[in-house]
Amino acid sequence: MHAHTRSIYRQLLPGLLLGLIVLVGLALLGNAKQVAGLFASFQWLNFGLAIALSFLNQALRFLKRAINFHTSGVRNVSFLESMVLFLICLPLSVTPTRVGESFKGIWLFKRSGIPVERAVSVFMVEQISDGLSVFVLMVIGTIAYPSLWPLFLSLFLAFIGMLIYFKIPQPQGGPSVISNKVPILKQFIPQLRECIDANPALFTVGNMTISFVLGILSWAAEGAALFIILRGLGFAPSLPLIATSILVFAFATTVSLASRLPGGLGVMEVAMAMLLTLLLRFQPEKAVAATILFRLATFWVTFIFGLALWSVAGKSLGINSQEGRIIEG
Repeated sequence: MHAHTRSIYRQLLPGLLLGLIVLVGLALLGNAKQVAGLFASFQWLNFGLAIALSFLNQALRFLKRAINFHTSGVRNVSFLESMVLFLICLPLSVTPTRVGESFKGIWLFKRSGIPVERAVSVFMVEQISDGLSVFVLMVIGTIAYPSLWPLFLSLFLAFIGMLIYFKIPQPQGGPSVISNKVPILKQFIPQLRECIDANPALFTVGNMTISFVLGILSWAAEGAALFIILRGLGFAPSLPLIATSILVFAFATTVSLASRLPGGLGVMEVAMAMLLTLLLRFQPEKAVAATILFRLATFWVTFIFGLALWSVAGKSLGINSQEGRIIEG
């Protein structure tokens, strides 16, 4: 195992360029003139409400992380320092997952002394919790589409079955039946088992329940943000629109998480625009406008906020732009 030092700005640049290309490309595909017209008539108070809901999501996610840190034995970081560190890490969402986790791990190590590899495993627990929470929201969103219930019930039961399997002790160095049958899981399953072994306290029923509930509440806030954006574009508030918003957000987020692309850039936007087009009676210009406004309010505003806070408070936490490791081996 070895590590490379990387400049954080160099890691952010590709994600920034990709994000810009995606937004411009979407506008062109949705007819830029019509999309611009929708922006002109948009009720911008709803954009502010969507931003507020996005920060509510971040607040709940921070609370979940603070609980996991406490459970993992992180004691040398004050509540304020932990909150600032969480916000400073927001821009890392445009970096590859392993790169972002490495920066977070080394920064947490500098403040608390917790080994980098163990800190990274805490972030992996967050990803698992987020994935399950978003999946449950996707199931909830199918309320308006009963024909999809059997599919999502089957997937949910399969997910629960995998969690039970992970909790069963395996022979040291023994092969994993699932990873042998599903090659794509060959790398993921050993990492997950290592995570569980390194932080067993995080996988108790009580801690998992708390993480799960906070995850659902936090991501539901983002689903509500999409509903607010659609309302600002002229859609009448209704229960089906709420269910559609939750389903579209959860589906697009699930696809983006599965893609492993930084921040789901490109994948989430395309998935969201396509599904909105299908579910909103083929109004592609409104689907594109809603997607762009949603991503600006929930992703790029928090990115800019985190970057600004980083420039102000980063040095006080001992963080600089040249610090980070990509762990290999």
